[in-house]
Amino acid sequence: MTGTMLAVLDDVESGAGFVRTILAQAERMDARLVVYLLTPGPLAAPDLAPFGVLYLPDQILQADSEKQVEKLRAMLGGTTVDVDIRGMFDDVAWLAGDVRRARPISDLSVVGSHETWAIPYLYRRVTEMLALASGGPLLILPPGRSLTTVNHAVLGWKSCPEAVRALHDLVGLLAPGARVDVVSCGDRPGSEDDPHGHGAVAAYLGYRGFEVGSVWLERRHDVAEQLQTHALELGADLLAAGAFAHSRLHELVFGGVTAGLINQTRVPVLLSR
Repeated sequence: MTGTMLAVLDDVESGAGFVRTILAQAERMDARLVVYLLTPGPLAAPDLAPFGVLYLPDQILQADSEKQVEKLRAMLGGTTVDVDIRGMFDDVAWLAGDVRRARPISDLSVVGSHETWAIPYLYRRVTEMLALASGGPLLILPPGRSLTTVNHAVLGWKSCPEAVRALHDLVGLLAPGARVDVVSCGDRPGSEDDPHGHGAVAAYLGYRGFEVGSVWLERRHDVAEQLQTHALELGADLLAAGAFAHSRLHELVFGGVTAGLINQTRVPVLLSR
């Protein structure tokens, strides 16, 4: 891939491992890297966000943001990657919206999982926003994981446009001849002739030279956990799934696979919408 990657984080120290991983990823992919470094206003405690905000004049917050940007530049010194670091500062409740209004254009957005963020609330808001509104795929990387080469992937499948988008985005990351296990949770259909089912996905991937497996898991309460556990058991490099097939309100009230994958990310996850 030769293009642009967008990385977002809220703290240089908490996200140091993520930054090094994504920098190496951009170098391997010969990609330009744009980094949005978010500096929220001070909080009484990170777990209280978006409440417990302490007032700080904008000029002081801007100076803090500039210090964070310089710290990140120093960390990235000597790299051959084309890196563009953009500092953003605001009240913690508005920063995700600020990122959205900046309308970043990239081929792939990347964030570290919640362990790499200083403020859990900001992680959830930014990740949901990127999954919903960035216009491209979102990759979530847990600590210690990267995507050097995707030789084996799991595709969480249901018949919906979001899953089709995930399929297309996944193909762009797969190594030649990679294996893809198409996994659904629930009752297996009586006929394999469904034009939107596993057979159609297998034909699409097989035509492109990929090895394909088909798996149906008995549906349990937490589908996100099922998919991740299955991917870990297979030793897969990546789990891909459609994001927010239900509305965000539905996910907030009833829960959903997307929220589960965001809140507890145990394998690299690619979300598409």
